[in-house]
Amino acid sequence: MSAGIVDIATAKPGRRIDNDHFASIGLTDEWIRRRSGIGSRSWLPDETPLADVAAEACAPIVTRTDAPSSIDALIVVSTSVRQRIPGVAQKVARLAGLAPSVMALDMNAACCGFVYGLVTGVSLCDAGQARQVLVCSVEAMSRMVDRTDRQTACLFGDGSAAVLLADHTDFAGCCRVTGCDGSQASLMRETEAGGIALDGMQVYDRAVRRMSESAQYLFDHGPAPTVLVGHQANSRILEQVRSFSAHLDVPFVNRIENSGNTSSASIPLAFAAELDAGALPTTGRLGAVAYGAGEAWGGVAVDYRLPAVPAS
Repeated sequence: MSAGIVDIATAKPGRRIDNDHFASIGLTDEWIRRRSGIGSRSWLPDETPLADVAAEACAPIVTRTDAPSSIDALIVVSTSVRQRIPGVAQKVARLAGLAPSVMALDMNAACCGFVYGLVTGVSLCDAGQARQVLVCSVEAMSRMVDRTDRQTACLFGDGSAAVLLADHTDFAGCCRVTGCDGSQASLMRETEAGGIALDGMQVYDRAVRRMSESAQYLFDHGPAPTVLVGHQANSRILEQVRSFSAHLDVPFVNRIENSGNTSSASIPLAFAAELDAGALPTTGRLGAVAYGAGEAWGGVAVDYRLPAVPAS
Protein backbone atom coordinates (compact mmCIF):
# COMPACT_ATOMS: atom_id res chain seq x y z
CA MET A 1 0.00 0.00 0.00
CA SER A 2 1.27 3.44 -0.90
CA ALA A 3 0.01 7.01 -1.10
CA GLY A 4 -1.45 8.67 -4.17
CA ILE A 5 -3.87 11.40 -5.21
CA VAL A 6 -7.41 10.96 -3.89
CA ASP A 7 -8.87 14.43 -4.57
CA ILE A 8 -8.13 17.57 -6.60
CA ALA A 9 -9.53 21.11 -6.81
CA THR A 10 -8.57 24.36 -8.51
CA ALA A 11 -9.02 28.12 -8.30
CA LYS A 12 -8.49 30.48 -11.25
CA PRO A 13 -9.96 33.75 -10.03
CA GLY A 14 -9.20 37.12 -11.57
CA ARG A 15 -9.84 38.43 -15.05
CA ARG A 16 -9.18 36.81 -18.39
CA ILE A 17 -6.40 38.47 -20.36
CA ASP A 18 -6.63 37.79 -24.09
CA ASN A 19 -3.68 38.30 -26.40
CA ASP A 20 -5.16 41.56 -27.70
CA HIS A 21 -4.16 43.05 -24.33
CA PHE A 22 -0.52 43.07 -25.48
CA ALA A 23 -1.09 45.11 -28.64
CA SER A 24 0.12 48.13 -26.66
CA ILE A 25 3.63 46.63 -26.52
CA GLY A 26 3.60 45.60 -30.17
CA LEU A 27 2.54 41.96 -29.87
CA THR A 28 -0.19 40.34 -31.94
CA ASP A 29 -2.40 37.37 -31.19
CA GLU A 30 -0.85 35.48 -34.13
CA TRP A 31 2.71 36.13 -32.93
CA ILE A 32 1.98 35.08 -29.33
CA ARG A 33 0.20 31.90 -30.39
CA ARG A 34 2.97 30.98 -32.82
CA ARG A 35 5.75 31.53 -30.30
CA SER A 36 4.06 30.17 -27.15
CA GLY A 37 0.73 28.51 -27.97
CA ILE A 38 -1.01 30.83 -25.50
CA GLY A 39 -4.33 32.48 -26.30
CA SER A 40 -5.42 33.75 -22.88
CA ARG A 41 -4.52 33.60 -19.21
CA SER A 42 -5.94 34.62 -15.81
CA TRP A 43 -4.43 37.56 -13.94
CA LEU A 44 -5.28 38.17 -10.31
CA PRO A 45 -6.00 41.66 -9.00
CA ASP A 46 -2.84 43.03 -7.41
CA GLU A 47 -4.58 43.40 -4.07
CA THR A 48 -5.77 39.76 -3.80
CA PRO A 49 -3.77 37.85 -1.16
CA LEU A 50 -2.35 34.59 -2.48
CA ALA A 51 -3.32 32.87 0.76
CA ASP A 52 -6.97 33.53 -0.12
CA VAL A 53 -6.54 31.99 -3.57
CA ALA A 54 -4.75 28.93 -2.19
CA ALA A 55 -7.48 28.49 0.42
CA GLU A 56 -10.10 28.68 -2.33
CA ALA A 57 -8.44 25.69 -3.99
CA CYS A 58 -7.99 23.76 -0.74
CA ALA A 59 -11.40 24.37 0.85
CA PRO A 60 -13.49 22.04 -1.40
CA ILE A 61 -11.10 19.20 -0.65
CA VAL A 62 -11.27 19.84 3.08
CA THR A 63 -15.07 19.97 2.87
CA ARG A 64 -15.19 16.63 1.07
CA THR A 65 -12.91 14.97 3.61
CA ASP A 66 -14.75 12.92 6.23
CA ALA A 67 -12.39 14.12 8.97
CA PRO A 68 -10.40 17.30 8.18
CA SER A 69 -8.30 16.58 11.29
CA SER A 70 -6.88 13.57 9.43
CA ILE A 71 -5.02 15.96 7.10
CA ASP A 72 -1.77 16.03 9.01
CA ALA A 73 0.30 18.22 6.67
CA LEU A 74 -0.18 21.10 4.24
CA ILE A 75 2.53 21.98 1.72
CA VAL A 76 1.98 25.32 -0.02
CA VAL A 77 4.16 25.58 -3.12
CA SER A 78 4.79 28.97 -4.71
CA THR A 79 7.35 30.94 -6.67
CA SER A 80 5.50 34.24 -6.53
CA VAL A 81 4.58 34.62 -2.85
CA ARG A 82 6.22 37.82 -1.68
CA GLN A 83 5.54 37.37 2.03
CA ARG A 84 8.42 35.65 3.77
CA ILE A 85 7.69 36.17 7.50
CA PRO A 86 5.35 34.69 8.39
CA GLY A 87 4.93 32.22 5.56
CA VAL A 88 1.53 31.80 3.93
CA ALA A 89 0.95 28.12 4.69
CA GLN A 90 -0.33 28.74 8.21
CA LYS A 91 -2.85 31.31 6.98
CA VAL A 92 -3.98 28.97 4.19
CA ALA A 93 -4.50 26.21 6.76
CA ARG A 94 -6.74 28.45 8.85
CA LEU A 95 -8.73 29.80 5.91
CA ALA A 96 -9.25 26.33 4.44
CA GLY A 97 -10.57 24.91 7.72
CA LEU A 98 -7.69 22.61 8.65
CA ALA A 99 -7.09 21.58 12.26
CA PRO A 100 -4.57 23.54 14.38
CA SER A 101 -2.54 20.32 14.67
CA VAL A 102 -1.65 20.37 10.95
CA MET A 103 2.00 20.80 9.96
CA ALA A 104 1.99 23.65 7.44
CA LEU A 105 5.02 24.71 5.44
CA ASP A 106 5.98 26.77 2.40
CA MET A 107 8.04 25.37 -0.50
CA ASN A 108 9.72 27.01 -3.50
CA ALA A 109 11.36 25.03 -6.30
CA ALA A 110 10.24 27.38 -9.09
CA CYS A 111 8.34 25.63 -11.89
CA CYS A 112 9.38 22.24 -10.49
CA GLY A 113 7.71 22.97 -7.16
CA PHE A 114 4.64 20.78 -7.60
CA VAL A 115 6.79 17.75 -8.45
CA TYR A 116 8.91 18.36 -5.34
CA GLY A 117 5.77 18.91 -3.27
CA LEU A 118 4.27 15.61 -4.43
CA VAL A 119 7.48 13.74 -3.64
CA THR A 120 7.57 15.27 -0.15
CA GLY A 121 3.88 14.66 0.56
CA VAL A 122 3.89 11.05 -0.60
CA SER A 123 7.05 10.42 1.42
CA LEU A 124 5.36 11.70 4.59
CA CYS A 125 2.43 9.34 4.03
CA ASP A 126 4.54 6.34 3.09
CA ALA A 127 6.77 6.86 6.13
CA GLY A 128 3.73 6.78 8.41
CA GLN A 129 4.23 10.40 9.47
CA ALA A 130 0.96 11.67 7.97
CA ARG A 131 -2.40 10.10 7.27
CA GLN A 132 -3.23 12.63 4.56
CA VAL A 133 -1.23 15.48 3.03
CA LEU A 134 -2.61 18.45 1.12
CA VAL A 135 -0.27 19.85 -1.56
CA CYS A 136 -1.33 23.23 -2.94
CA SER A 137 0.43 25.25 -5.64
CA VAL A 138 -0.54 28.92 -5.89
CA GLU A 139 0.94 31.48 -8.25
CA ALA A 140 0.53 35.11 -9.30
CA MET A 141 3.23 35.21 -11.95
CA SER A 142 1.64 38.32 -13.46
CA ARG A 143 3.00 40.25 -10.47
CA MET A 144 6.56 39.15 -11.17
CA VAL A 145 6.84 40.05 -14.85
CA ASP A 146 7.63 43.40 -16.39
CA ARG A 147 4.36 43.96 -18.23
CA THR A 148 6.17 46.04 -20.85
CA ASP A 149 8.68 43.28 -21.64
CA ARG A 150 7.86 41.80 -25.05
CA GLN A 151 9.73 38.57 -24.27
CA THR A 152 7.94 37.61 -21.04
CA ALA A 153 4.83 39.74 -20.45
CA CYS A 154 2.50 37.51 -22.47
CA LEU A 155 3.76 34.17 -21.14
CA PHE A 156 2.61 34.02 -17.56
CA GLY A 157 -0.71 33.46 -15.80
CA ASP A 158 -2.10 33.05 -12.29
CA GLY A 159 -4.04 30.36 -10.46
CA SER A 160 -3.99 27.65 -7.84
CA ALA A 161 -4.59 23.92 -7.59
CA ALA A 162 -4.49 21.45 -4.71
CA VAL A 163 -4.34 17.68 -4.43
CA LEU A 164 -4.98 15.44 -1.44
CA LEU A 165 -2.59 12.53 -0.88
CA ALA A 166 -3.56 9.43 1.08
CA ASP A 167 -2.87 5.71 1.23
CA HIS A 168 -4.98 3.28 -0.78
CA THR A 169 -4.73 -0.49 -0.90
CA ASP A 170 -4.69 -0.46 -4.73
CA PHE A 171 -1.96 2.18 -5.11
CA ALA A 172 1.48 1.20 -6.35
CA GLY A 173 4.53 2.93 -4.95
CA CYS A 174 5.67 6.37 -5.99
CA CYS A 175 8.51 6.66 -8.50
CA ARG A 176 10.55 9.84 -8.62
CA VAL A 177 13.63 11.38 -10.18
CA THR A 178 14.86 14.84 -9.17
CA GLY A 179 17.91 17.00 -9.67
CA CYS A 180 19.35 20.49 -9.65
CA ASP A 181 22.31 22.46 -10.97
CA GLY A 182 22.97 25.73 -9.18
CA SER A 183 25.63 26.71 -11.71
CA GLN A 184 22.81 27.39 -14.19
CA ALA A 185 20.95 29.85 -11.95
CA SER A 186 21.51 32.72 -14.36
CA LEU A 187 19.39 31.10 -17.08
CA MET A 188 16.16 32.28 -15.39
CA ARG A 189 16.17 34.88 -12.68
CA GLU A 190 14.26 37.75 -11.14
CA THR A 191 15.88 41.07 -11.99
CA GLU A 192 16.58 43.84 -9.49
CA ALA A 193 14.44 46.22 -11.53
CA GLY A 194 11.48 43.83 -11.36
CA GLY A 195 10.66 41.28 -13.98
CA ILE A 196 11.99 37.93 -15.13
CA ALA A 197 15.07 37.52 -17.30
CA LEU A 198 15.67 34.31 -19.19
CA ASP A 199 18.04 32.90 -21.78
CA GLY A 200 15.38 31.63 -24.17
CA MET A 201 17.36 29.20 -26.30
CA GLN A 202 19.28 27.66 -23.40
CA VAL A 203 16.11 27.29 -21.34
CA TYR A 204 14.30 25.72 -24.29
CA ASP A 205 17.00 23.13 -24.94
CA ARG A 206 17.52 22.23 -21.30
CA ALA A 207 13.80 22.10 -20.47
CA VAL A 208 13.10 19.71 -23.34
CA ARG A 209 16.02 17.46 -22.43
CA ARG A 210 15.40 17.39 -18.69
CA MET A 211 11.65 16.76 -18.97
CA SER A 212 12.10 14.11 -21.67
CA GLU A 213 14.75 12.32 -19.60
CA SER A 214 12.56 12.48 -16.50
CA ALA A 215 9.59 11.04 -18.42
CA GLN A 216 11.70 8.17 -19.71
CA TYR A 217 12.91 7.43 -16.18
CA LEU A 218 9.36 7.15 -14.87
CA PHE A 219 8.50 4.59 -17.53
CA ASP A 220 11.69 2.62 -16.98
CA HIS A 221 11.21 2.28 -13.22
CA GLY A 222 8.04 0.95 -11.65
CA PRO A 223 4.51 0.88 -13.09
CA ALA A 224 4.17 3.06 -16.19
CA PRO A 225 2.06 6.23 -15.95
CA THR A 226 -1.25 6.24 -17.84
CA VAL A 227 -0.99 9.99 -18.52
CA LEU A 228 1.97 12.35 -18.80
CA VAL A 229 1.67 16.01 -17.77
CA GLY A 230 4.60 18.32 -18.39
CA HIS A 231 5.11 21.74 -16.86
CA GLN A 232 3.09 24.08 -19.07
CA ALA A 233 5.94 26.44 -19.90
CA ASN A 234 5.53 26.98 -23.62
CA SER A 235 3.68 25.00 -26.26
CA ARG A 236 6.79 24.55 -28.37
CA ILE A 237 8.60 23.00 -25.40
CA LEU A 238 5.60 20.81 -24.64
CA GLU A 239 5.25 19.58 -28.21
CA GLN A 240 8.95 18.78 -28.39
CA VAL A 241 8.69 16.75 -25.17
CA ARG A 242 5.59 15.09 -26.61
CA SER A 243 7.52 14.08 -29.73
CA PHE A 244 10.44 12.71 -27.70
CA SER A 245 7.97 10.77 -25.52
CA ALA A 246 5.71 9.49 -28.33
CA HIS A 247 7.11 5.97 -28.02
CA LEU A 248 5.78 5.83 -24.44
CA ASP A 249 2.28 5.67 -25.97
CA VAL A 250 0.24 7.48 -23.29
CA PRO A 251 -1.84 10.66 -23.43
CA PHE A 252 0.30 13.80 -23.17
CA VAL A 253 -1.40 16.90 -21.76
CA ASN A 254 -0.99 20.34 -23.32
CA ARG A 255 -3.43 22.84 -21.78
CA ILE A 256 -1.36 25.99 -22.05
CA GLU A 257 -3.64 27.76 -24.56
CA ASN A 258 -6.07 29.06 -21.93
CA SER A 259 -3.80 29.25 -18.89
CA GLY A 260 -0.33 30.45 -19.84
CA ASN A 261 2.69 29.51 -17.77
CA THR A 262 1.50 29.34 -14.15
CA SER A 263 4.84 28.06 -12.82
CA SER A 264 4.38 25.46 -10.05
CA ALA A 265 0.58 25.46 -10.48
CA SER A 266 0.70 24.51 -14.15
CA ILE A 267 0.81 20.71 -13.78
CA PRO A 268 -2.15 20.31 -11.39
CA LEU A 269 -4.18 22.94 -13.28
CA ALA A 270 -3.58 21.13 -16.58
CA PHE A 271 -4.32 17.74 -15.02
CA ALA A 272 -7.57 19.05 -13.51
CA ALA A 273 -8.61 20.64 -16.82
CA GLU A 274 -8.08 17.36 -18.64
CA LEU A 275 -10.17 15.53 -16.03
CA ASP A 276 -12.92 18.16 -16.19
CA ALA A 277 -13.07 17.77 -19.96
CA GLY A 278 -13.61 14.03 -19.60
CA ALA A 279 -10.37 13.32 -21.46
CA LEU A 280 -9.01 11.16 -18.64
CA PRO A 281 -10.55 8.47 -16.44
CA THR A 282 -10.85 9.22 -12.73
CA THR A 283 -8.51 6.34 -11.91
CA GLY A 284 -5.00 5.98 -13.29
CA ARG A 285 -1.34 6.83 -12.74
CA LEU A 286 -0.08 10.38 -13.19
CA GLY A 287 3.38 11.04 -14.56
CA ALA A 288 4.39 14.66 -13.91
CA VAL A 289 7.63 16.18 -15.23
CA ALA A 290 8.97 19.70 -14.82
CA TYR A 291 11.94 21.98 -15.31
CA GLY A 292 12.43 25.31 -13.59
CA ALA A 293 14.73 28.06 -12.46
CA GLY A 294 17.54 27.27 -10.10
CA GLU A 295 17.90 25.13 -12.08
CA ALA A 296 15.67 22.35 -10.75
CA TRP A 297 14.06 19.47 -12.60
CA GLY A 298 12.36 16.18 -11.94
CA GLY A 299 9.51 13.80 -12.43
CA VAL A 300 7.16 11.82 -10.23
CA ALA A 301 4.68 9.03 -10.93
CA VAL A 302 1.81 8.43 -8.49
CA ASP A 303 -1.48 6.57 -8.71
CA TYR A 304 -4.71 8.51 -8.47
CA ARG A 305 -8.32 7.62 -7.67
CA LEU A 306 -10.60 10.65 -7.71
CA PRO A 307 -14.22 11.29 -6.76
CA ALA A 308 -16.63 11.83 -9.61
CA VAL A 309 -17.03 15.55 -8.91
CA PRO A 310 -15.86 18.66 -10.75
CA ALA A 311 -12.27 19.62 -9.97
CA SER A 312 -13.21 23.22 -9.17
